[in-house]
Amino acid sequence: MSIKIYENFLDSQEIDVLVNFSKQPNNVWGSAEVEFWNQRFIHYKNIDNESVRKILITKRKEISELIRKDFEIKETLYSDLLQIVRWIPGYELDPHADSENPDGSEHPFSYREYASITYLNEDYSGGEIYFPEQNDFSPQIKPGTLVFFPGTLEFLHGVKEVTQGVRYTIASFFTRDRTRSDGEV
Repeated sequence: MSIKIYENFLDSQEIDVLVNFSKQPNNVWGSAEVEFWNQRFIHYKNIDNESVRKILITKRKEISELIRKDFEIKETLYSDLLQIVRWIPGYELDPHADSENPDGSEHPFSYREYASITYLNEDYSGGEIYFPEQNDFSPQIKPGTLVFFPGTLEFLHGVKEVTQGVRYTIASFFTRDRTRSDGEV
């Protein structure tokens, strides 16, 4: 298992559509029970712009197929989440795994086998993803780059503090558990 990186996963037109949408001042960013995520995401089902929704859904299907191919998975993968996320200055995320807790306690998303992040812009400072259990690997990211990896402790990852500008990404998680699907394959 490893961290997979696909540059140019999104083309320049797709990037423009998604970034222009993300920067619209009238967007309604979602509320969350966890304060850290409050007003920082837009779930694809809450996006009225059909062009944006189509790109997100199409790309999620492509990500699922890439994960299946790269990790030699025969079963269908389902996604429980697909959203645009914004990281404003001051935000960072300590290293974590998406399906396991380091202390062995129950993880609320233990079914999340794979995580994916697609990067939309580069007009910000900081905000680098890093993997402390992978020799502090921190890939150089350009807009349109897709990164995906298993949700296990081996792939603990964090996000360094955004110091200037706003970082926009697309986040999605994948599982073989159909009951966790958000309703679309």
